[in-house]
Amino acid sequence: MGERFIDAIGRAKSYVSKLAAQKNEYYENIDFSKVWQLDNTYIVSPVDSGIVIVDQMLAHQRILYENALNFLVNTIQGAPSSQTLLFPVELKLSSGEYSSLLDALPYLNKIGFNLIKKKSESIVLESIPSDMLWGNETEVISKILNSFMSFGKKELSKENAVALCFSMHACIKHGDSLNDNEMMEIINRLFGTEEPFVCPNGKPSIIQIPTYEIKSRFLK
Repeated sequence: MGERFIDAIGRAKSYVSKLAAQKNEYYENIDFSKVWQLDNTYIVSPVDSGIVIVDQMLAHQRILYENALNFLVNTIQGAPSSQTLLFPVELKLSSGEYSSLLDALPYLNKIGFNLIKKKSESIVLESIPSDMLWGNETEVISKILNSFMSFGKKELSKENAVALCFSMHACIKHGDSLNDNEMMEIINRLFGTEEPFVCPNGKPSIIQIPTYEIKSRFLK
């Protein structure tokens, strides 16, 4: 049994090492002078062996999820970066949403929100995480709460549930136009995560189409 355990550890280390090497290979081969957006949905770049396609929404979800989780479970890390709203927003909530928000509030405040309880079933939002876009704060909070209530029925820690809900609803969406700097930032930050190849829900965030596969399409 001891030998099998040692073998299992060896295989795990080998797998992790392979993933790390693959991550470095992808990142190092991307030509940042040739990055463009396809259909306001995908970030595309040529590499030595073909092209790499990054799903901008799923990539941003991975970035937000890991960043949020770091603040929620790593008490040593400093305060998250926030942006103060020009005008605080009073959230009008149903009794179910209010109860759910009270449950999630300390976790949301740890990742960059500043939500303050004012009166019965009323919460004031004064700031949001810096990674979150302006203008749809109320909608994002509402969607986070609805998902949080749903995830509460599953075997997820509150930290994981909040990080997952935040990443799903505060992320860049399909259809959002990105400039060159924004695309490069997503790529840079994505490859700085632990698991850049999948979003928090397990869907692939990056695919590579090799040159030989592209050539084969023209030979049919």
